[in-house]
Amino acid sequence: MDESLQQLAENPDDWGLRCSVAQQFYEASDFAAAAGVIREADSIPADEDSILFVSTVLGADDPASGITILEQHIASGHASDAASTLRDQLVEFQKSSLETPEETAPEADSTAVTPTKLRPPGEEHEAGDTPPPPPPPPLISEAPKLATIPGGEGHLMTGAEEGHFHIGDDGMMVHAAERAPDTNDKIGAILVAAIVHAVLIVILVFWNLATPPPSPPQISVSSLAGPDDASLDNKTMTKMKQKTAAAVATSQPVISSTAFSSFSVPDNFDTATNLTMVSMSSSDAGFGMSMSGFGDVSNMGAIPAGMRSRCSMSQRMKRLRESGGEDRAERAVRDGLEFLTKKQNKDGSFGEEYHAGITGLVLLAYLGHCETPESPKFGDSVVNAALYLMDRCLKNDGKITNGKSGHHEAYEHAIGTYALSELYTMTKESGKEIPRLESVLRKAVGVIVDAQTKMGGWPYGFAARGKEDMSVSGWQIQALKAAHNTGRSFPGVERALDNAVEDYLPKIQDAQGAFKYNPDHAKGKPTLTGAALLSMQIWKGIDTPEYKKGFQYLTKTYANPSPGANYYAPYYNTQVFFMAEGKEWEEYNKKFQPRLLDAQNEDGSWLKDGGSRKDNQLLNTAWAILMLEVYYRYLPTTDKVGDLAPR
Repeated sequence: MDESLQQLAENPDDWGLRCSVAQQFYEASDFAAAAGVIREADSIPADEDSILFVSTVLGADDPASGITILEQHIASGHASDAASTLRDQLVEFQKSSLETPEETAPEADSTAVTPTKLRPPGEEHEAGDTPPPPPPPPLISEAPKLATIPGGEGHLMTGAEEGHFHIGDDGMMVHAAERAPDTNDKIGAILVAAIVHAVLIVILVFWNLATPPPSPPQISVSSLAGPDDASLDNKTMTKMKQKTAAAVATSQPVISSTAFSSFSVPDNFDTATNLTMVSMSSSDAGFGMSMSGFGDVSNMGAIPAGMRSRCSMSQRMKRLRESGGEDRAERAVRDGLEFLTKKQNKDGSFGEEYHAGITGLVLLAYLGHCETPESPKFGDSVVNAALYLMDRCLKNDGKITNGKSGHHEAYEHAIGTYALSELYTMTKESGKEIPRLESVLRKAVGVIVDAQTKMGGWPYGFAARGKEDMSVSGWQIQALKAAHNTGRSFPGVERALDNAVEDYLPKIQDAQGAFKYNPDHAKGKPTLTGAALLSMQIWKGIDTPEYKKGFQYLTKTYANPSPGANYYAPYYNTQVFFMAEGKEWEEYNKKFQPRLLDAQNEDGSWLKDGGSRKDNQLLNTAWAILMLEVYYRYLPTTDKVGDLAPR
């Protein structure tokens, strides 16, 4: 913290760094210090993400401050529902914090009474405790890059011309027209500033003319010549330079009052409120608009329409809340991704044993949070994971496995194909398509299509022989649907999906509605029923009698869902109930999600390694993240991506 404060003192105009320091104080429940950091800024951006961020930080220390900012923003007519929601939360918190029992009410000349300490959610209150006010709203939005708006020392200001407001040291807000002119005192400073700016402009013009424009960021994979080559011998990655906190705060256009109404930050901080923070949701590298993947609003159009809700912090939180998610889920996802990143191997893979399968799941978890090769925080990990999977495919005759034979091969290959298909979909529309990824997918998808049996399922291995296995088949179906969603025409994909859902799945359902592990088993398994139902949901099976019967069975079986010691079944069940919506999802979610969040370890992981599976912790952590991303993650296994025609 001391180092961050020193950096901020040296770079007071760095809005991203200022937000980062404020976040650290906020997470430590030092709300007065967090508010003080924001208050010391000479100027603040006038975009909504900054407004929500500033209102949250200041509102935790003094609700009236945040309410004032939000009401002015809402009055502008440019506010989203998130602004109204946050204002209502602050109003509720203000009302509750003002309710003080009569017997403890302070006298007019007495010292201030410390508000009642809030206890963490779910913790019982001791006898005699005053019911606590609700906690302050979580930090729901990230503050984008600094829009340079000049302000006098010790004052905050925003807007243009008559939209200016100033906050005096006494906390009073004064319209610019009412301020007495200080021309005689300031004319000298103005002239000096004008001369300096003129000289700087001339220098910048000459510098700009003399300096060639930088090359756009790109990803290139240099390898052997032909499309059928068997390896990636030379890997050359030219990536966007990682953004530091200082880089985030580069000069941006001034936002005028025609876009957002002026707002002011009240300077009436006088509380010592002790608040318990429920959650904190932020991205990395400042608090930019997601700042992950293609999170910059200016190129949001590069993301397929069905995936955009995962690439904006405000949209993620909106979707999360609309579907009954807790705000702390976003922080849990970020902590989980940071844990996984620390576990990546030097060759780009993850895990100790089943490298390809674990790497595929981790890559899916990254992509579910819009972490792409251009992500400032996780971009290197995404690139290295993708290259590892591509390399395994090209060196292993199209199969994405760890190179060892066994039952695990079918699982690994399907998961790796699934992840690379989603990566392809997210990057192809951006103009930064990864070379040779499509040819890799053609090999990988072809392996899955060729391994399908006449019955429509998939056995262990790749020879299309043996007993069909529902556990294996579930992953193959997800992989093929993800390949279908790329918009590319891969031979045999639609026919394979039709055979699986229309022929194979109905034949393995028992009389109770459960789905069997193998066709010759007498009874189905609850843990495989979710996999079968998800397969039906994603490909033409949702209106069938088999689906309806299976969903009734699943709802009854998991009436009191818990994560348990293995997240395989919950991974499927969470998606099935989410896509089904309605009361079944509401009942499942309100019981399951808090338990999953509470099960997260301090280091961001879930469960522990142990038993016969070496990669148990990585496997379950990836599944947990995917479950928490279900609220906003475009499921490549659900709907065809809009505006993509097969070709």
